[in-house]
This record gives sequence, C-alpha cells and structure tokens, in this order.
Amino acid sequence: MKATLFSATLVLLMAAVVQCDPNFPQLMKQCMEETKMSEAELKDFMTGGMKSTANENLKCYSKCLMEKQGHMVNGQFNSDALLNTLKNVPQMKDKMDEITSGVNACKDMKGTNDCDTAFKVTMCLKEHKMMGGHPAVAQQG
Repeated sequence: MKATLFSATLVLLMAAVVQCDPNFPQLMKQCMEETKMSEAELKDFMTGGMKSTANENLKCYSKCLMEKQGHMVNGQFNSDALLNTLKNVPQMKDKMDEITSGVNACKDMKGTNDCDTAFKVTMCLKEHKMMGGHPAVAQQG
C-alpha cells in the first residue's frame, strides 16, 4: 500500500485528485490491475527519480489514471478538465497562473499511441514543475 500511495506523486493532477477524490486509491488499484502494472515496477520508477525508461505498462497506467479522472478523453489530454480539478485544491489556488502556463505547454504533446501520449504529458508536467517540488502533497489526502 505504501508504494501505491507513493505512486500518487507521478503527476500533480494525481496529487490534486487524492485531495479531491476519496476514491483515488481505488482508481489506482483498478489501473494497476488493468495495465498489469506491479507496485514494484511503479516504486522502482518513482524511487529512480522518474528518470528511467518507462515500459508500456507504466505508460498505460498513466493513461488509465488520466482517463478515469477525465483528464484524457479519446487519446487527447483534456487540459481544461485538469485545470478545473486543480483550481479546487486549496494549495493550488495561488499558483493557477503558473499552473496554467505549465499545462498549456504540455497540452499538445503527442506520442506514438494513447499510452505514450499520456506518459509524455505526465513527464512534460513534471518538467514544468507541475508537481511544485512537493511530492508530499499527494500523501496529504
């Protein structure tokens, strides 16, 4: 379970959903099962600073979570849905200009398939410091 909670830091949007959606841990579990993603694989990726090469399971796990949250629809990143989620998170309200800029920089990312697109968006958000340097935010929910 600890690895599952730790994996919530994968994307800022996940951190926001942890705070807004009490069902988020269940969504994570469902996506792990659907994509055959193991907690060990996820933990290895996270503890490696999210710098190692992602396998297809991890990419599809990202897609699954984004779809279940409404942040990806038909293979397209729904930036408006993400921004609507984040504006309801108290810790994000004062940072919405910066967040909007980061989301806009990532909204047109495309991969070789829907899973790759979701992962590229995720990594783009990370690069734009959408996680705010505060991975613990995801564990506050």
